[in-house]
Amino acid sequence: MTRKELAASYHSNGCNCSQAIVCAFKDVAGIDEATAKQISKQYGGGAHGYCGAIMGMFAVVNLLKGHKNFDHPGELTDETKAYLLPLSEQFHSRNSSIYCKELKGIGTGKVLRSCRGCVEDCAEILDEYLASSN
Repeated sequence: MTRKELAASYHSNGCNCSQAIVCAFKDVAGIDEATAKQISKQYGGGAHGYCGAIMGMFAVVNLLKGHKNFDHPGELTDETKAYLLPLSEQFHSRNSSIYCKELKGIGTGKVLRSCRGCVEDCAEILDEYLASSN
């Protein structure tokens, strides 16, 4: 099963967008499933306005880079911008936005990407990032 399929499976089985990403990459992040679900649950439904799947992707990369702040694992700081912004830019180039409301079409009626599609895109982007980092 690919990471994209695994993330989609987690999303189908009750995980929010962020949890689906963090759970699909829990092994590379060095955490167990319960921890993955717990630290990422706060990002579901568009935390800080951003897509939850993007926040999950940020959390995984931050954990890999040694930023183990379990209270705010997806935090974008001055220190983390160099490696997190390119990931969100890739997502934006695919979907025309990184904001949950815009992606869901809230206020415009024009859905840019489904939640499942966002989860799948983030899993692919994160897989590509990990492959290029090795």
